Amino acid sequence: MHPEIPEHIFREYDIRGVMDTEITEEFVYCLGFVLADFFKSKGHGRVLLGYDTRRNSALYHDILAKVLAHEGLHTVSLGLVPTPCLYFAVHSLCLPAGIMVTASHNPAAYGGFKLWSGKTVLSGEEIRGLYPKMLDFAEKLKNEKRTGREYADTPAPKQGFIQFFDIAPSYAEKVSEHIPPLSCSVLIDGGNGAAGRLCAEIFRRNGAQVQELFCEYAEDFPNHEPDPTKEKNIQTFLTALKNGSFQYGIALDGDGDRVVLADKNGRALKSDELMSIFIRDIAARKNNPLFLLDVKCSERLADEITQLRARCRFMPTGHSLLKKGMLATDAEFGGEFSGHFFHKENWYRTDDGILTALRAVAILERNGLDLTALPAWPAAVSGEEIGIPCTKEQKKHLNRKLAEHFCRHYPQAEHNRTDGIRCVFRHGPFKGAWFLARTSQTSEQITLRFEAADENTFRALKTEVLQAVGKILQA
Repeated sequence: MHPEIPEHIFREYDIRGVMDTEITEEFVYCLGFVLADFFKSKGHGRVLLGYDTRRNSALYHDILAKVLAHEGLHTVSLGLVPTPCLYFAVHSLCLPAGIMVTASHNPAAYGGFKLWSGKTVLSGEEIRGLYPKMLDFAEKLKNEKRTGREYADTPAPKQGFIQFFDIAPSYAEKVSEHIPPLSCSVLIDGGNGAAGRLCAEIFRRNGAQVQELFCEYAEDFPNHEPDPTKEKNIQTFLTALKNGSFQYGIALDGDGDRVVLADKNGRALKSDELMSIFIRDIAARKNNPLFLLDVKCSERLADEITQLRARCRFMPTGHSLLKKGMLATDAEFGGEFSGHFFHKENWYRTDDGILTALRAVAILERNGLDLTALPAWPAAVSGEEIGIPCTKEQKKHLNRKLAEHFCRHYPQAEHNRTDGIRCVFRHGPFKGAWFLARTSQTSEQITLRFEAADENTFRALKTEVLQAVGKILQA
């Protein structure tokens, strides 16, 4: 029986769905044949393959390896690794094709696949374009009255090989380049994902005293969901920092491409606050550097970059878009508000939570900086990101409608239409405030962020904008 192929799991940045219902073994067999055809069409003869700690990830890895070999492609399996290890292997082994079996920071019920081809990861239409190919292959199997598993068991005219390669030692060596000996104490929350154990090993290698928290592999993430950017998931970690004698806390997501840094008082830095550490360091050493910022980042960070006589460019939200932006520009560093950070210096412009944590701590230690006092920006009031549901049909034109309305309604503001509309107020009743309204790439909703110099301004701006968005949705 051919599998149901849900269209919605072919997402903006990955293929991701609920295991056993949306992503079944038969689905993975079909996906393997479609990806084999895709990689061959791009001229790739060898494919890197890695997987995370989730319940079915090793199984999905084995199915993909079997199918790729059946189709004449050679597979280099990295085994259970964090996603940054696969990105590193792409460059260090000169193998520009890869599949990472992971659902990243999502709950344990999900499985998924991140795909690399050429210079960067697949995203957007490149991923959605695989969906009709999946339908075609499923129809072929239906007509032939066989399953993907049966198709993979038939003799192949040219069988590829499956090779296993331990990338962790060379990754650890490369990540540790130019890191001075560390003499600090670090608490690492691995979230029972793929990155915690390796991160702890690398910090110890560089001299740090390390206490591990939830760094053992577990397929069901029994202690908390593997998304450290949500503070509800890292309460045990933050409490341990407050009650312990650690200088730094590091929390990683399920596949290690995102990271949160916290100080000894149990304060988790927001991503734009962590970016400030790198930006100050780079701006002090390089002339007029360019930095790429997620459009969700604080205006205080943009102001700081200007004060440092550096350049910044706002980018649409999305880690794959930041990756492509890093490749297309001379940017030294980039960051996304969801915890993805991209390094050019002595690295590959890819997002890497372990590398980011190690370099951040090294900068702080080398310069004798007190993390509890950083980023030392002017005081501001900001809240959690707000999501307002909309229909799929509404979403098609909402960014244009939002931009047109707020540009007209707030002519005195600075307008940035990179992704939805971002309004910055330098004068008037909302002076010192800014807001962002945009449609989400990954769900049917409008997302909004607000920041202001004081609570009254924050509430007034938020109320006014939310009322306007409601009217736009009702129109």
